[in-house]
Amino acid sequence: MVLQSNPTKSYNPIFEKLVISTDPESKERLIGMLAYAEYKEEKYSWKEHYRSAKQVTEVPDEDVRNFLLAYQDERLDKLRNNAEELLYVFAEHYSEEVAKATYKQALEDELLKAVKENNTDTLEQVSSAKDSWPIAILKGALGSLAFSFVVFCISLAFSVANPDSNYSKLFQFIIGGKDFDIIPQVESEKNQS
Repeated sequence: MVLQSNPTKSYNPIFEKLVISTDPESKERLIGMLAYAEYKEEKYSWKEHYRSAKQVTEVPDEDVRNFLLAYQDERLDKLRNNAEELLYVFAEHYSEEVAKATYKQALEDELLKAVKENNTDTLEQVSSAKDSWPIAILKGALGSLAFSFVVFCISLAFSVANPDSNYSKLFQFIIGGKDFDIIPQVESEKNQS
């Protein structure tokens, strides 16, 4: 079903002035389309306001023609200027976002490249420094022996420093075979035995 325009309505040339009259390959065409969208939004808002203010469902043609009279060359130039400003603001924000994303991607690529290079070097160093298992066992045993010797020397130093302490008595019991009393006898009990 094709809708026919109402023959009583007058022709509105605003789309042709804003869009069709421009070069299809130029930025003016895009600016004209944005300007026309702004015009249509203004017209829609005006009609909605008119309907609610007058409590009607249809806006009379005479009032629509009066509304369109406001859209002469000066008003159309204002719509184009607003559209051009909107386009430039959008382009600026878009280019900033692209620049940020590109910079972030470049950093990630550079970081990834550096990590790969460093990891390759590290893996080569680890592979070349790896010992065979008998050598690793020998190193572990020597390390344990050295640690045990250090602990023994520290315990001996504590034992010599304070010979009457429980720790010293325990150490003398383990190393020297001396008796270790968990509960010391009281003088009266020593005399009875």
